[in-house]
Amino acid sequence: MIPSRVRLALAALLAAAALAGAVPAHAQAPVQVAVSAAAEWRPSVTLRGVLRDPALREAVQSGLPLRFHLRMELWRRGTFDKLVASEVLEAAVARSPLDPGYTVETARTSAPAGTLAEAERAVERAFVFALRPGDGERYYYLATLDVETLSLSDLDELRRWLRGEARPAVEGRAPASRAVERGVRRLFTRLLGLPTRQYVVKSSFFTPRQST
Repeated sequence: MIPSRVRLALAALLAAAALAGAVPAHAQAPVQVAVSAAAEWRPSVTLRGVLRDPALREAVQSGLPLRFHLRMELWRRGTFDKLVASEVLEAAVARSPLDPGYTVETARTSAPAGTLAEAERAVERAFVFALRPGDGERYYYLATLDVETLSLSDLDELRRWLRGEARPAVEGRAPASRAVERGVRRLFTRLLGLPTRQYVVKSSFFTPRQST
């Protein structure tokens, strides 16, 4: 049961967000998705200056963590295109509390980065997908990258999620009120004008070779 105070707060924030245009529109992506036979037709992601965005750069340099959420979808081309499979990977970039650089956290590693350009390359290297199409049909990949500013409590929750320790909210085992309150916090972040970006990009069409 969601507490009434949470329902009222959420309703008010949703109304304000609609008026303020808080949800970011799709933008021209500094993101590329490529495929090749050498990589068994798995997707390869290239980031080109995402962290050169002035608002994102200012946010992370001021101490606010950034969350990278990339959903990759494999589609089969046809009269009606069909979603075959999808995979989601995440990473976080935060200013290092002890050093002048940054920290990049993924499901596998937590590594330092001296500059934002290095941090971007580390995020790019972390986006290695296991998706692979079958042979002989025509496919393409569709990628959606969301970059959002986190609170420190959201970063802690993301760290646990990356380690596989905190998935109950995603899997429906956490109390509904907790999930709603987390959504309210993120909506407050948007209403406060903290930057969020969404980039959507599609690969070229390709047809994997028949197996021999």
